[in-house]
Amino acid sequence: MGAITDSRADASKFDEVRKSGDAIDTITAFFGAAVAGVALFLPITFRWTAASSAYRLASLNNSVPRGAAIGVIVAVTAAVMVITFREPLLAWTAALFGAVAMDINHFAGRHVTSADLLTTQNYLDAILAGVLLGALGAAVVRRPVPAIGFAVGAASFFVFGDLAAVLQIAEDPYAVLEAPPRWLISVAVILLIVSTLRNRSQSKETKPPRIAVELPVTPILASMVLALVILAITEWLARQYHHAPDVSHAIEIGMAVAATLIAATAAAMLLPGRDGIGVYLAVSLVAVAEAVTDDPRPGWSIAVLIALTTVGLLIGIRLPSTFIAIVLIVGLAVFALVKSPNDHRYVTAAGSTALALTVGYCCGTARPRYVPSGVLALSALYLPTIITALPHDSAEWPLNGGANHQTLAGRAALALALGSALGLVALHRFRPRRRPKPTQSVDDGPKGLA
Repeated sequence: MGAITDSRADASKFDEVRKSGDAIDTITAFFGAAVAGVALFLPITFRWTAASSAYRLASLNNSVPRGAAIGVIVAVTAAVMVITFREPLLAWTAALFGAVAMDINHFAGRHVTSADLLTTQNYLDAILAGVLLGALGAAVVRRPVPAIGFAVGAASFFVFGDLAAVLQIAEDPYAVLEAPPRWLISVAVILLIVSTLRNRSQSKETKPPRIAVELPVTPILASMVLALVILAITEWLARQYHHAPDVSHAIEIGMAVAATLIAATAAAMLLPGRDGIGVYLAVSLVAVAEAVTDDPRPGWSIAVLIALTTVGLLIGIRLPSTFIAIVLIVGLAVFALVKSPNDHRYVTAAGSTALALTVGYCCGTARPRYVPSGVLALSALYLPTIITALPHDSAEWPLNGGANHQTLAGRAALALALGSALGLVALHRFRPRRRPKPTQSVDDGPKGLA
């Protein structure tokens, strides 16, 4: 009887240790994903950047979408490489390397006041963010609780978008903004050191009886197709407006929407099973977010948006439905279409709330079976979109400022959302869901979350 009592006590202690370890890794995943997301979303800048020429700043801004595209490809490649070796410690070490290298890059940027290096440093930051995001995703996505922290960290900062209000930036953001803030990177580094040491004793996963040669390649191809095509079409559309700002370019916008949907379809079909659901949802979410969240929000709202994203994620895990997810996205696109730039701040707050809940719900609903597919879906949230190419300043767009811009952005977002809905219908038809076989690989099993 005493032996049974002792065994139960030991089991209870083991559960407590496991839960505390999961909590640590969850916090680490959140901050690591947040650092990577901010690095892909905002340009790297320092206090001395304000002294740089307008040409250098324009070059830096232009490098952001290109850096994001590179970061997405690197993130998926890192995830593929890590899971191929099936070594848990390798995933944590690679993520730690990405965070430490980002910290060094920012430390050097503070002490090297050369504007010529800004664009190079931004590309380096995006590459390291990709390594951090991909390796960290591979480390935690198959573990339910840390996976939630990873998804919330990536998705909630995508919802919030800009750290300017949090850092109390005035008229010249380049005078004080360092993105990501070095304190945030340092927190991520410390947490990653703790989690790496905590997981160093994990045993290497046994390889499955079959050798899958095709699957590790297809997510990389999918990321390249999605990122490069979207980047090319966005830059092309921006050039059309630059050369002819007085024209509506409706045909060009239609071509850009079609090209984006074709790229999303190609990427979705390259992924195994129905993992492409996350790609369609991400592509439409990016456009809707650009169309909905155009107004500044107070800094304190970041905590509220993170909480709302988490709530949406938990609802998506409990009640997953691709149909509901795309309906929510279409509803947000309609909201962006009818929204006026002069709406009350409560209307803007309602839009931000709905966006946070929708993004979280889509993350909980997608749940790709293959780890790199989940990394691709989350990192795709930071890709540019055709809404980004539309001029926002009425001085640059004389005939189409203010409300006309909002209407056009809403129409483009709605077109992408409806096109994604059709793509999801086709994906469900041509990729029927099959029950996993007893010999199915652990990477294909439904143990992940993204």
